[in-house]
Amino acid sequence: MTRKEIERLPVMNLEVTDVKIYPFDTSGIGGNVKAVATVKINNILEIRDIKVIYSNKGYFIQMPSKRSRTGEFVPIVNPLSKELYLHIRRKVLDEYKRIMEKYNEKVSFGT
Repeated sequence: MTRKEIERLPVMNLEVTDVKIYPFDTSGIGGNVKAVATVKINNILEIRDIKVIYSNKGYFIQMPSKRSRTGEFVPIVNPLSKELYLHIRRKVLDEYKRIMEKYNEKVSFGT
């Protein structure tokens, strides 16, 4: 079993049961955010505002955060298990890839 396949498996009975991707590209204004995601875990917990970010090392996700009074960003949601973080990341990035492939197919058929 590959690492990606393992990351798709539930962690401690927690599983991402739904992912919604809201693509937008901030590269035109110097940003690196490619989309925002909302995930549901076991259909009982929803986490919004997970950012899909592209860097020179590839795609990764950033969990929701807020700016503190000192100006630093503090996480609002922070998976304490590395395995759970990897599971969420894999599900979000898989769905982002699927959505973007679907979008690119529509664009190429339109021309």
